Amino acid sequence: MISPPTTVTHPARVVGSRAHLFGISAALVTPFNADGSINLSDATRHAKRVIDSGANGVTLFGTTGEGASIGLSERAAMLDQISGSAVDAARITVCICATDLEQARAQAEQALARGVRKLLLTPPFYFKGIDDQALYSWLTSFIASLEPNDVQIILYHIPQVTQVGLSLPLVRRLKERFGDTIFGIKDSSGDWSNSQALLKFDDLAILIGDERLLAKAAPLGGAGAISGMANLMAGLLAEIVHSGIQNNAMCELVDEVVRHPVTPLVKALVGAVYGEGIWENVRAPLSPAQPGIADDLAAMLKKQPW
Repeated sequence: MISPPTTVTHPARVVGSRAHLFGISAALVTPFNADGSINLSDATRHAKRVIDSGANGVTLFGTTGEGASIGLSERAAMLDQISGSAVDAARITVCICATDLEQARAQAEQALARGVRKLLLTPPFYFKGIDDQALYSWLTSFIASLEPNDVQIILYHIPQVTQVGLSLPLVRRLKERFGDTIFGIKDSSGDWSNSQALLKFDDLAILIGDERLLAKAAPLGGAGAISGMANLMAGLLAEIVHSGIQNNAMCELVDEVVRHPVTPLVKALVGAVYGEGIWENVRAPLSPAQPGIADDLAAMLKKQPW
């Protein structure tokens, strides 16, 4: 079994001017039993160990967590288990992933009832080619329905998955409409020019989805990341956010990971690193990672002092 990454103590120095310093939230992978049910004890144990390894928090039900495939009752059970015994609710972000307002509100209210205040808001993604005004109407209807809760919305820009992007004018319009309720935006586009433009918005926490861009974003005020790779190297990523120093070995590893379907491979990597077979299981419509790839990448992990 490969030894798991050790905790990395990152320097206190913060570069850049930041409206908010969010740090690193691990986009937590979800462990499924062979019958497809969520293994709550393994989810809890993994949440705790990513915190222990240097993550500032965890994000549940995101892309890496297969959140689009997890129903309300399962969300409730996992939230109860993790917030009750592993991670304080203040360190949890919950991803909202729905195309109808009723379901989106139900997911949000479920999180708020358990003390979670940060919500990662995916735009409605079924209908394509929608304009900014229509998207603004949906988003404002959802956000306004949560008032007067003390909620912090992180907009989720991942157009390669949703095919529904969040334009810069739309982001500004939402910020001006809702003020501090719009905490920030997660830019998972991988488009550095878009990230650069967002980083000029110094009243928002700009979170970078592509770990390879973290060091470039830090001196410009990047606030951190919600990161799938933080399941494996949270301490290192926290150090990069604070120091702005690139880690070439980490970039090479991410280069290899993104050559394949990312979520199954990140899960398989967790399994290979910690010697836990349950992480090979994914929920349909995803397929498991190809055998052997995770072992090869885990060997890359072993060579570095993460």
